[in-house]
Amino acid sequence: MPENEPAAVEVEGATPEVAELGEKGVAALKAERAARKSAEKALDDLAAKVKAFEDRDKSEGEKLKEQLAELSGRAAKAERENARLAVIAKHQVPEEYHDLVWGDDEEALAASAQKVRSLIDSTATKDRASFVIPDEGGSPALALNGDGLEAALKKALGIA
Repeated sequence: MPENEPAAVEVEGATPEVAELGEKGVAALKAERAARKSAEKALDDLAAKVKAFEDRDKSEGEKLKEQLAELSGRAAKAERENARLAVIAKHQVPEEYHDLVWGDDEEALAASAQKVRSLIDSTATKDRASFVIPDEGGSPALALNGDGLEAALKKALGIA
């Protein structure tokens, strides 16, 4: 081998053109490959950061959508409860019977409240027989074998 010619350097996966580059060419090629690997790694890292940033924004949007859905549900529930209480107040339903008034819209609520009110009114007996002694202001004691006791029992049992 002549002294002027560069020595052939073997490079892994080298083509015949690369083998002719010599030591300096091979060193430059290795440096270029290393630079390319580091640039690709930096590009992948930056792409991952951009994706993470986009996912962070996306998850913020999703969080806001979930919060909006929750608040909309709570607002709708509050509006239904407000309508129910307004109907209860309008029909003067006592507090112990509030749970009997229900419905999906105002018409159903009003119908339910009207039924409850009519049941309350029907149980209030306005035509009770009065056993008041005019001079004393009290009720007489009913005899156990008298007609007054029999009439009161028939009325209470709904017998004519």
